[in-house]
Amino acid sequence: MGGLLDKANATKQTEDAKAAEPAPVVVNATSSSEPPAHKKEMPPISGSPDTATKVNLAGWVIILLGAILSLQGGAWGFVVVAIVLVAGIGAIVQADRMRGSVSKPKLYATIVVALLVASGPYILVMVFPSNANIAVTDISIDEDNDELDFAIRGSFSSVDVEILSEGESLWQGSADMTSEIKRFNVPINEFFDGNTETYDGTVIKTYTLSATSSNGNSVELDINSRHLTRHAQNGGVQFTTYVSTDTGTSASGSSSTIEGLRLEAFVGLFSNGEKAMDDGKHSYALSTNMRAFVGQQTYTVTITSPGGSQYTHPVVTLDGDVAKWTSTHSGAKSSPVFGFLPLSGTAVDVDGFEYVEKEEFFDGNGCYDFTLSVTNVNLGPEYSDTFTVVDSWEINWDSENEEERKSNPAC
Repeated sequence: MGGLLDKANATKQTEDAKAAEPAPVVVNATSSSEPPAHKKEMPPISGSPDTATKVNLAGWVIILLGAILSLQGGAWGFVVVAIVLVAGIGAIVQADRMRGSVSKPKLYATIVVALLVASGPYILVMVFPSNANIAVTDISIDEDNDELDFAIRGSFSSVDVEILSEGESLWQGSADMTSEIKRFNVPINEFFDGNTETYDGTVIKTYTLSATSSNGNSVELDINSRHLTRHAQNGGVQFTTYVSTDTGTSASGSSSTIEGLRLEAFVGLFSNGEKAMDDGKHSYALSTNMRAFVGQQTYTVTITSPGGSQYTHPVVTLDGDVAKWTSTHSGAKSSPVFGFLPLSGTAVDVDGFEYVEKEEFFDGNGCYDFTLSVTNVNLGPEYSDTFTVVDSWEINWDSENEEERKSNPAC
């Protein structure tokens, strides 16, 4: 009896365990027969946002074109800008209709923005036309060609240009604008009417560039006064004595010999009080107000003895702020110019400087004239003039008195 009861309990436990197991998952073959990649997509709906976006973008491109045309000012006119503006706004409105919803507040805001973008530049040009689209730039002096160079910039078909001074028209020109920039090269001698500054930098004259475009706009610009202070009116010479020393080998010791002199010259502007000073110096060389001078000049320096013996330095050409000449001793020379310029000679001293040898001009004690002859060139008929300056000093190199030999008082 007990055995039968145990078998019955074992059978019941086995059935309960099977009932607790989860049911197997049945896969639906129909639902997995096609992979997700082969699912069919819905066809695009007519008037979709893609097409509307393109139409909207085209409208704004047209509006931008209107803005570009507006920048041309009077050359295009309001009618052309208005037509382009209407076409652009029409495209934007059509884009909203294709989307199926036209928002009036959004539409009104879009129209206001489009008006500002397309017609704003035109309105500015009409209200403020004086120099809104014309400018004078790149003003400079071309020293190689003796010209005033400048550029006119702007969007118009042609331009008329004047150079004026104190209300007087000195030069006039015109040109077609093949692009948005036109460069002018005006010879200085066609308009120069005197220096703009005095020797100390005081401005006494102004040159003005005036330009008027074909669409009626105009601009004026004063030329930097330093550019047109080019007419030399003053000059001077100074020198130092070159003495060689022989240390010797005898008991007599060293000896000194006067070999000649080193020349210097200045051409430009200084006050009327400047003059030759003792010991071969010039007062302007000591000035604390010395200024660079830029121009077009030629000059020579001649040393003349009391007996008529002469030495003449080769012609010096000033080209802007550079001096050029040909030395009789060393050939072609050039040097930047500021103040007194060291010149050439007929020999070279132990320090490498050229000097004029004594026998080239000296023929006895006395007052020697140093004559500076200056010619202004390329400044027009009235200002291409010549002037002469004479500075004189005592040269007593034959004197028995050592102090007289060393000193060179102005005479």
